[in-house]
Amino acid sequence: MRKIIIAFMLLFICRNSEAGQMRIISLAPSTTEIACALGLKENLVAVSTYCDYPPEVKNKEKAGSFSEPSIEKILVLKPDIILATGLEQAQAVGKLKALGLRVMVSDPKNFPELYDSIIAIGKACGKGDEAVSLTNKMKKTISAVSAKAGLTEPNRRPKVYFEIWHDPIMTAGKGSFIDEMITVAGGVNITSDAPRPFSQFSPELIVKRDPDVIILGYMIKGEGAAESLSKRFGWDKIKAIRQNRVYDDIEPNILFRPGPRLADAVVQLNERFYK
Repeated sequence: MRKIIIAFMLLFICRNSEAGQMRIISLAPSTTEIACALGLKENLVAVSTYCDYPPEVKNKEKAGSFSEPSIEKILVLKPDIILATGLEQAQAVGKLKALGLRVMVSDPKNFPELYDSIIAIGKACGKGDEAVSLTNKMKKTISAVSAKAGLTEPNRRPKVYFEIWHDPIMTAGKGSFIDEMITVAGGVNITSDAPRPFSQFSPELIVKRDPDVIILGYMIKGEGAAESLSKRFGWDKIKAIRQNRVYDDIEPNILFRPGPRLADAVVQLNERFYK
């Protein structure tokens, strides 16, 4: 019965979408940020329950959660295009495409792929020039930071430990945006040899590698970040903790969402590496 209802909706609704302004549904916070940065905020007829930036999108219609988009709701809203990402959304994307809906997947693994995603979304949504302008602005910001960091000899750049989560200890290795941002911002990622882009890591090895700077991808509540980490066995000997160079003050979403604000994250990382 559910398949019959969906087929009916497709026949009488989806194929008769309103003419005029493009109707966009974004199912991921990252694609929502990209769409808004391209000037498509008013075109968004729905977003996921996880989309919260810019703040105005919180008032948009909801098309389900990040991992469970509502197919029926999406059909009712008659989108011209749906913006999505990979991983958890792969199954939903497959269903939407099977129903004949136009879906663009943005799942970049590095900055070049992110630029390509922005350009592709821009072209698909009639904002090609804006997409070129946005990517050029990001490249200019990142190039400026990279040039500034290049003034420091490689062997004098700060050793950086980036903690994604504390229980269990999770960090970032090669193949992650975090590793790329640390390098571009002028740091040396001490966990670049982690087995996967995001994985658990030995706390003893972190102590042994003695980072100069620690960046937390989450915020410590109730006490200082350095004070909190110093309670771990042996961590009070780490240089970053002894010198109070543990930072949990970068807004997590700009560190983890593959969108335009990653350029801002690079700037903020550089500022903390060279305080």
